[in-house]
Amino acid sequence: MALELCDMSGTLGVEVTGIDLAEGVSSKEASLLQAALRDRLVMVIKNQNLSPKQYVEGIKVFGDPMHQHLAKLLMDEHPEIAVLDSRVANSKSEDGKIMPIGSKDWHTDHTNHAKPPKMTVLYAVKLPKEGGDTGFANMQDAFSGLKKDEQSHLLSLTTVNVLEQNLSYVDDKTRQSLTPQKHPFIRTHPETGKKAIYVHPGKLAHFEGMSSSESKALLNSLLDRVLKPEITYRHKWSMGDLVIWDNRATLHVAHTDYDPNEGRILHRICLEGDVPA
Repeated sequence: MALELCDMSGTLGVEVTGIDLAEGVSSKEASLLQAALRDRLVMVIKNQNLSPKQYVEGIKVFGDPMHQHLAKLLMDEHPEIAVLDSRVANSKSEDGKIMPIGSKDWHTDHTNHAKPPKMTVLYAVKLPKEGGDTGFANMQDAFSGLKKDEQSHLLSLTTVNVLEQNLSYVDDKTRQSLTPQKHPFIRTHPETGKKAIYVHPGKLAHFEGMSSSESKALLNSLLDRVLKPEITYRHKWSMGDLVIWDNRATLHVAHTDYDPNEGRILHRICLEGDVPA
């Protein structure tokens, strides 16, 4: 079966069929995949059946796996993989609702690192009977849709990023090794030159020169305005789906429309990135 690429929504997302990452891909296929992901920002590779080792090796077509700070969730034999299981390592919202990892807010990953991951990958291992979708937003389109004077103001902002204090799956050694990191709020993509809103609300301590409360108010107001349906894609998972996205240009969120006790298990790999600019 030949490689096929099919756009999934107006602004982002491409579905891939006809490849098996366990067997590897040709150089021509690799170039097509890399170009499609660069253009569409989110990629769904269908019908995969991967062992952890095959997963780690197969995804290298897009980059090298990096260390994740989810220390207590990493596989012993394959520490490049974090096991995201909705039945464990959860937090709770103010109303007591269970919040699985990644479900609290729209975000990009690991902004508390000096070199955050350029991409994140999730591979479906166990899914609930219904629900558990993942949403993605094109933050390049979000930024380009703003008025020029607001763009100019946002371009002047710098985020100060820290690791949340209440993460039970981070060990003390990892926490002590991570210091606050400053990044541009509007990030320029190193390959395309396009600019995108780049933020993790949970890791945003504040904007440089602003208080925490002022920073949260500005961010919440902005995201409420720009996160419109026309720039988003909501992925409904199927077994064998492998989803990879560009953290430098998108935000994502895990929806909580399912029973977390049923077990939604995704294997996560993050790919090494560079210093945001």
